[in-house]
Amino acid sequence: MNRFFFALLVFIAFGVSTYVSFTLFIRGRSVSTPNLVGKSVDEAKAICADLGITLTVDTAHLRAADKIKAGSIAWQNRTPGTTNLIKRGTEITVELSTGPMVLRVPNLGRENLQLDNLTYVDAGGKQSVAAEDPPRDTVVPAQSKVSLLVSTPAPPPAYVMPDLIDQPLDGVRPSLERRGLTISTVKFEAYPGIANGIIIRQFPLRGAPVSARDPITVVVSKEEGGIIEQPAAPPTATQ
Repeated sequence: MNRFFFALLVFIAFGVSTYVSFTLFIRGRSVSTPNLVGKSVDEAKAICADLGITLTVDTAHLRAADKIKAGSIAWQNRTPGTTNLIKRGTEITVELSTGPMVLRVPNLGRENLQLDNLTYVDAGGKQSVAAEDPPRDTVVPAQSKVSLLVSTPAPPPAYVMPDLIDQPLDGVRPSLERRGLTISTVKFEAYPGIANGIIIRQFPLRGAPVSARDPITVVVSKEEGGIIEQPAAPPTATQ
């Protein structure tokens, strides 16, 4: 009986030490995803350099942000937090703020006119004056009021994030892509009792708002081995 309890204690101690060693090994090669939103590019570069990760500034896309000054980071493609670990050498892509949305309107005071109503409409394309009331080139008395209809770029369609848990990755990817949503990162993790290729975790979580601008990360089951991270496969061609 004493031998049985001794063997049981040795087995438990071995299991705990193995788990702790594996966890320390994984975490030792990974870092928490930093929150770069609101930081200047120089500040973000310094943070990323300290963590051993790569910063890429997407100069082709800018974002209006009421609370973030122009030139600072307004968006990043990886969700920050201590529970979101990334490997050293991982690339983080950011977009810069243009500051609050500002439109240049005619100097109505110089023209001895007054601005009345200013209305915005999502019409796509660049920001521009779509219509005027009275219409352009209309002859009006001094101090007349002028209303403007301003078109703004249409945001990408927003969806409610579906529940992907317990579904095969190959089955859900085409459905997401048809809506313009992309699985940007796929992680594989051993999960006993579940067949290969089944989604066991997801981000964003079920019910969260999501659009084509938001990266989707899934953790997929595999037969053996530790956690492996790789970029998602390229989107499949749609007819």
